[in-house]
Amino acid sequence: MSYTILSDHKSPRRPSRRSLLCWGAGVAGAFALLLLLLERSGGAVSSRFGAGDDAVDVVDVDGSPISAPAIPPPTRKRAYIRAASLGTEGFGSIFMHFKHSIVFSSALDSNLILSWNEVDDDPNIYSTSLIYNARVAPADLTAIDARKMCRIQDYLPHGEREPLVRALCNGEDWAAGKMDVIRRKMDGCTSILDLENDELIQDMNGCVTQWIRDRLTPDALVAPLPPAITSPPTRPVTVGVHIRWGDTAVKASDPFDGATHEFYGSMSLPHIARVIGDLRAQYAEHGIQLTIAMERADPRVLDWLAEAAGVVPGEYNLLDSTDVLGDLQRLSASDVLMLGESSYGVLAHLIAPGRGLTLVEGGGYGKFSNTSAWGRHIVYMGDYTRESLQLLEQPL
Repeated sequence: MSYTILSDHKSPRRPSRRSLLCWGAGVAGAFALLLLLLERSGGAVSSRFGAGDDAVDVVDVDGSPISAPAIPPPTRKRAYIRAASLGTEGFGSIFMHFKHSIVFSSALDSNLILSWNEVDDDPNIYSTSLIYNARVAPADLTAIDARKMCRIQDYLPHGEREPLVRALCNGEDWAAGKMDVIRRKMDGCTSILDLENDELIQDMNGCVTQWIRDRLTPDALVAPLPPAITSPPTRPVTVGVHIRWGDTAVKASDPFDGATHEFYGSMSLPHIARVIGDLRAQYAEHGIQLTIAMERADPRVLDWLAEAAGVVPGEYNLLDSTDVLGDLQRLSASDVLMLGESSYGVLAHLIAPGRGLTLVEGGGYGKFSNTSAWGRHIVYMGDYTRESLQLLEQPL
């Protein structure tokens, strides 16, 4: 059988009634099939083109709406990513720039992950975010669920952040109610972005202590702990002193008098010498074991302490390495801490693993307020007497 093409000079044959009916039935069948396919894929259409509260409704052939399927909950704790830079300050100072995120991520039952941030401060070069993220499960870092990534800024105006955070930390009812509303609105978010970049909170450390302890508490392999202190002690009392690098960062040619030099974030040298003398007298039977944490250790400071307090090389442990977290953990594992209001020193107090005594120079910034929950007494040097040392033997 051969097939011919109609000539341009011949009119086509008029279709019969039967062929018209067959053609119409075919078109109707194709149309019905198309509607069936749309019905079955309605959810996908809705989810692709109608995300969020402004989703476009898809209707069935009978006019009833077809709802987009709900996004199933994440299979693991959702990520709360603080995407803005933390800056290039020291390890302790950087902590003052993301406390909002700690509070909100906890309230939203999310895993706070800090975006990559490298501090280049020769000779110590380290990644702050790598340290703080180290204890996050690897799967939570590498398998972030981005199906619905929400910005918290879309649910909470900038000016309302700090008042809400402070009220949450104070346990105020209105704040808990407001946070519940935000939580419900963000319930469908599979991950959360926080773009805040101008936060500076010096106090409020008691509110975030649990988070800090979860991330930074001493590793027994790095900072082995001595047996718990007893009353009276049956071993040497361990004593940790932090001297902030910035407090001694003066030119070698400039005059330096340890007795009068003004310290911003450390305990003054005369107070350090006084307390060391009191500790030696109080615990003469077993003595003390002294640790001094001082980045880029200044020999003038050590010489002054050797003369004023008998702190001579070989009788103390000097922490001055490139292991910023390891040094912090070793310092924190002390029965008695002598600190100023340096944020690095505050971190040592917050992560201290056991009961003890923290002596503080200053206090005007409120960095140590409400931070005794883990069994450490706090005494400010304005209130200090030798009798204050007896608190070391008293459970809090």
